[in-house]
Amino acid sequence: MKALGFVGFRVDDRMVHGIVATDWIPAMNATRAMVIDDQASKNDIMKTSIKMATPGGVASSVIDHEKAVANIGADKYASQRVFCVFRTIKSAYELFKAGVEIPCLNLGNVTQNSGETVVLDKTVRVTLEEKGMLKEMRDAGVKITARFRTSDAEVDLSSKLD
Repeated sequence: MKALGFVGFRVDDRMVHGIVATDWIPAMNATRAMVIDDQASKNDIMKTSIKMATPGGVASSVIDHEKAVANIGADKYASQRVFCVFRTIKSAYELFKAGVEIPCLNLGNVTQNSGETVVLDKTVRVTLEEKGMLKEMRDAGVKITARFRTSDAEVDLSSKLD
């Protein structure tokens, strides 16, 4: 299903923070900042922090992936410009597996992994499981990139996933 109204998808383990709030959201002319994360959607402190970090005049949502799939399927955001942030690659993968089209997934800051990781870019370290998820998404046509700030050059990670 098409994600009508969505202008970007990013994985950032800090969700909405300085760079996302002052760089990405304005650059995308977003009218809504959406965090899709099951854990954050159930944590009032996290939700309040994300809402406080969102620039003035921009709506914010912190929802779980099931609600996101239902809302996207109902074209709830078609008239908006939604910049979507996932805290984890797994959250993006869950949306993808539910049938939501993600044309391009930007990996902005993925550094909180523990255990064995693979470095894909200067701010992107993934587990082997996450690498497999990204490879499956890439093989289905999702462009996987790394780009920390909007002023940084976009790095296509396709070849690093094999």
